[in-house]
Order: sequence, then structure tokens, then C-alpha cells
Amino acid sequence: MATLFSKERRTIYSRKIKGFWEEFSHNKIGFFGLVLLLMFIVMAVFAPWLTPYDPITPSRVADGFAQPGWMTILPQYSDYPRTMEIFPLWEIGNGSDFVEIYPGKDVECSFYMTGETKMVDISFTTSFNYSYSVPPNRFAVTFDWVAKNLTDVRYSSKLFLVNPNGTSTRIWKEPYTDLPRSLSVIAESTDYWLLKSIGYSDPKAINLANLIFSNPIIGEYSLVFQVSFRPEEDTRMARAEISLLDFKFFIPGLVHGILGTDFAGSDVFSQLIYGTRVSLIIGLMAAAIGTSIGVLVGIVAGYVGGAVDETLMRIVDILLCLPGLPLLLTLVKLFGKNVFYVIIFIALFGWLGLARTIRSQILSIREAAFVECAVASGASRPYIMRKHLLPNIIPIALASLVLSVPGGILAEASLSFLGFGDPRVPTWGKMLNYAFGHGAFENFAWWWAIPPGIAITLVCLAFVFMGFAIDEIVNPRLRRRR
Repeated sequence: MATLFSKERRTIYSRKIKGFWEEFSHNKIGFFGLVLLLMFIVMAVFAPWLTPYDPITPSRVADGFAQPGWMTILPQYSDYPRTMEIFPLWEIGNGSDFVEIYPGKDVECSFYMTGETKMVDISFTTSFNYSYSVPPNRFAVTFDWVAKNLTDVRYSSKLFLVNPNGTSTRIWKEPYTDLPRSLSVIAESTDYWLLKSIGYSDPKAINLANLIFSNPIIGEYSLVFQVSFRPEEDTRMARAEISLLDFKFFIPGLVHGILGTDFAGSDVFSQLIYGTRVSLIIGLMAAAIGTSIGVLVGIVAGYVGGAVDETLMRIVDILLCLPGLPLLLTLVKLFGKNVFYVIIFIALFGWLGLARTIRSQILSIREAAFVECAVASGASRPYIMRKHLLPNIIPIALASLVLSVPGGILAEASLSFLGFGDPRVPTWGKMLNYAFGHGAFENFAWWWAIPPGIAITLVCLAFVFMGFAIDEIVNPRLRRRR
């Protein structure tokens, strides 16, 4: 009998779901909202495959405020440079008679010298082509430089960048020393102290990238790493081992990807895609928690009545009188900027209206004959609330759940925009906060400021459209009126 009943119950539920889907799929607004929501869900689930960059650990992929790559279809941006990363294969130039070298991507060699030679310069060279007529705003070089096992020798090292007309510009140097070295070098063309150390008296007035990439701009450029050795006086044998490892020459582009970059050169599209995850999670969880609290409070207050009803409704009245956003800001400040705290705080203020609505429905349902029969048969209050009252208010709760998600997303976006969001996770509100505070409007970087606002609007519209459709299905009077 139990098995038969279970099968009948499954049949009833399947028919209800099928009927609901038939009505929902014929509602154009609701179906459009569902398609829109599915698009955002796909973005959230497949974020690692849609973009190669992780915004949680951002890195510079292009110049700051680099425009979207598709902007190059416009004539004025057609020759803007894209990002170039050069990992050179070194070739030995001068001084090959004094070293044993193991050429390739990394340079490892042993220097040795005997006799009366006073100084030896050893150079390593690599080349690359720059094919854009617009010069870059900056460039950077990173490498590891090691000098060890020194015997009666002093050395210095320099890095030069040679443009197509043969003009050589020093972009890094290490003064003479006889001490072992193990350095991790990061040199940028805009670094004040670097420019000062290599001889520019007014570094602020120098754009080293524009100075080198000019007359002509297009052509073959060379990187020359030079090591100079000076043996000590009266030495018969001078030795040293040097290594140039993990060398990278980076030219950040002025155009990049689908949505360009932010002020720090980080990819905006990846922030937008990953922000979908957090915004949906916060909106859905806050709505689910708030709806659950609202249903529980509404059923208990409406069915139990008396002092319980009065106490719960007065709590609702008090919370409704409190200013929501200032109180949220205060709670986040007190407990910390954590995404789970944000969800809980948003949920705590998201159940008040639903609780009143559910209570009013329960007040009418509890007088129904089937409820009185359950009471007469000896059913307990928890059983009646769970088995008889809850199923009758599920349609209202479902519509409220869907319509509450936009409120949670907007609340999180507001907190993040004001600087009270979790700084460790990428959200659309955080994008707007950074765009507003780091010059997006001053630099007309619309690709950074506008997309998160559009995304918030679209995902909220998706839930609103679905909520209206569900409300129309579960409320026949509303359906007839429309």
C-alpha cells in the first residue's frame, strides 16, 4: 500500500511539474528570463574555460586602461600594439674566447682568464620584431642574475635595448663588485630610481619606451646583456661563474581581450565572468535563507497566534523601521568583510515582508475544513504546519524566493561599491568600486565601468521576469487580470 501510494504521489507531482512547465514555457517574459539566467549560470560554471586569467590573483596582462581588442577595427586604433612577451634564445657576442657557455633560453657560463689581459667584455644578444606604428607606453624586464665562485676578479653587468637604427639605450646596470650575487631583477621603464641610476637627471620627464621605440618604430630590436670582468692586479688566474635565468621582456599592449584592462592592467572580462559566480551565490543563498525564515515565522505566527503572534509581528515591525543599508554597513564593519557574513546580514533583512504575507494566508487557511479535521483527529501542531499548511503556501514562497534574489544581488553590489564587500573575491560591486576610485571615469574607460552595471541589471531582470511569470501561474486572479 505504501509503495502504491508513493507511486501515485510521484505521478501527481510529475503532472504538476509538467503542467507548471507548460504554462511557464508559454509565458514569453518568464521564458526570456530563464534563458537569460541560464546564460549567467553557464558563465559562472565555465568561468575557468571562458577566460585564461584568474582575477583572484590578478596579474598585468596589458597596459593600464588598455582598450578592448575589437576596437582595432576602428581606423584610429588599428595599429595599437598588443601585449608582447619575449622569452629570448641568447647568442654569445663578444668575449667568446674567455667563456664556456651553455646557450639557450637561460645563460650559464664559466669565465676564465690568464695573462696580462686587463678587462674583458662578454655580451649575449637576442632579437625581436616590433610591427606596430604606435609606440608602447612602457616596458618591463624580469630575470634572475647569479654570480658565484669568484676568484681574483671584479665584474659589472648591463642590459641594453638597441632599436632598428642601431641606437643603444642602457635600461639596467649593476656596478662593479667582487662579491657573489643572486638577484631577482624587476626593471620597469617608468621606474624613477632605475632611470636615476642609469643616468637620467630628470626621470619624471623621460618616457623611456617612447624614446627607444622611435625613428623608426617598426623593425627589429635587440637585447644585449653585457658582463664586464676586471681581473685583480698581478693575478695569474681569474675565474667566475655567471647565470642569467628566467629572462622575460614584457611590452604591455594598448589593446587587449574582449573588455580591455583596468587601471593596473588586469583583464576586465575575467573579473566580469568570475563576478557572476559570487553575485549569483550571494543572491540565491541570501534569498533562500530569508525566504526560509519568512515562511517559518509566518506559519508559526499565523497558526499558533496569541502571544507568539504578537511577539513575532512586533519584531517584524521593529526591523521594518530600521534603516537597512546603514545597519548593514555597521554590521559588516563590526564583524568583518567576509562574503558569508554579507549573505547572512542581507538575509536577516530579507524575510520581513514575506513573513507578513504568509501569516495573512495562514490566518485564512487554518479555518479550512481539512485543517479542522486534522485537529479533530489528534494531529499535533508541528504535523499540521508541516503537512497541511506548508504545501499551501509553497507557491507564494517560490514566487517570493525568485523575486528576492535581485534584492540580495543589489544589496551586495551596494556594499561592495561603498567599500564594505569582501576584498578577497571578485564581484560586480567591487568592480564598480575600483572603477569609481581608480580613474575609470576620468580616463573614459567605459569598458571597465559599464559592463558590471549592465550585468547587474540583466541578472536582476532575469529573476524579476521569472518571478512575474511564476506569480502569474500560481495566482489565477492575477493571470485573468493580465
